[in-house]
Amino acid sequence: MRKFIQLRIAKGVEMVRLLAVSGSLRQASSNSILLRAAERLCPADVVVMHYDGIDGLPHFNPDLLENPPEAVAQLCSIIGQVDGLLFSCPEYARGIPGSFKNMLDWLVSSEEFPGKPVALFNASPRASHAQAA
Repeated sequence: MRKFIQLRIAKGVEMVRLLAVSGSLRQASSNSILLRAAERLCPADVVVMHYDGIDGLPHFNPDLLENPPEAVAQLCSIIGQVDGLLFSCPEYARGIPGSFKNMLDWLVSSEEFPGKPVALFNASPRASHAQAA
């Protein structure tokens, strides 16, 4: 996972910090490319960090919520430092990929994620079930 560099003030202007998460594990994912394009189109006062550790998250286990695994704790910490999230997720079998769902399972019970603004992207014009999920 890339190191998160907190950039709060640039030339006296408050920076908006966003976390981009691709739901695809593919190296050449069109969803990941879409998030990179969104980053390039952002104004100068918006910083986009890309989370690429979705494949390293352990399977969700509610018994571990009190003392989450390190990868989950790191993700929650990063989310606690950003102002919003950009999700771009493929659709597989009329739903979201298991690894993306696993991440969401960990996050919905965290203190950092609920209430964060989220923008949903999808690289396929036919994928509507993934965004609904």
